Amino acid sequence: MKSATSSQPKPAALTAKQLEIRQRSARILDTVFPIICEQGLSAVNVEAIAREMQCTRGTIYNHFPNKEEILLALATRSVRRRMELFRFAVTLGDRPRECCAAIGMAAEVYVDCLPDDFAIEQIIRHVPVWQKTSPGRREVLTQCEQQCIGCLSGVVESAVQSGDLIVDDPTTMPATVSQLVFGLWSLVYGGLVLEATSPSLSMAGISDARTAIRRNCNALLDEIGWRPLYDSASYEEFIKRITPRLRKHIEIIRVETIQEALE
Repeated sequence: MKSATSSQPKPAALTAKQLEIRQRSARILDTVFPIICEQGLSAVNVEAIAREMQCTRGTIYNHFPNKEEILLALATRSVRRRMELFRFAVTLGDRPRECCAAIGMAAEVYVDCLPDDFAIEQIIRHVPVWQKTSPGRREVLTQCEQQCIGCLSGVVESAVQSGDLIVDDPTTMPATVSQLVFGLWSLVYGGLVLEATSPSLSMAGISDARTAIRRNCNALLDEIGWRPLYDSASYEEFIKRITPRLRKHIEIIRVETIQEALE
């Protein structure tokens, strides 16, 4: 498939001043990550960031009005990385159901390989943080999240178009797609959040959240008749085959994201 951007004009080269601003913004984001990981969210403030970067507080304020805007920018960068991984994942399956499984596996790889990115996504959703961010930056994050969900929606729609998933009443297809996407998204994303944040899972007898998530997703797809129905051997072989490719690609995405910020 041809690249959607192949016919678009290349963006104008950045001036030296614009490049300097972008580089400094990227350094600010990269400085905040270890502070959060090592000392917690409460340790993040403009003074601490300026001290780590050996610059003035005014320099930080030239780029971000408060620490919440920095956290939102970090979350947006993280969701963009997840979006690019999902886009790659859907190219790994021969049929829509495999593509669906690949997105689920990509979500797991994202959490494993970029745990700090995943944690930032949770932090920004806290009401005290979210309320102090600007509508413009919120909209950027929202658009990135919608594109992530759109990857899954496209796979569901392709399953209907190919006949792998039968919708009896075509007029209900949009609602059917939306409900199924929400069901899968809540199972995978919600399950991974619980795995990362809930110490009570093991007390409830849930020792392997990943297996439970996969099993529940496949049960849902079998229930609605999405072909081919679940086969343990072929499913496990597919997951085993694509996981190294997803892990390799996420490292490419990580490097590209940093380079884009510095260009």
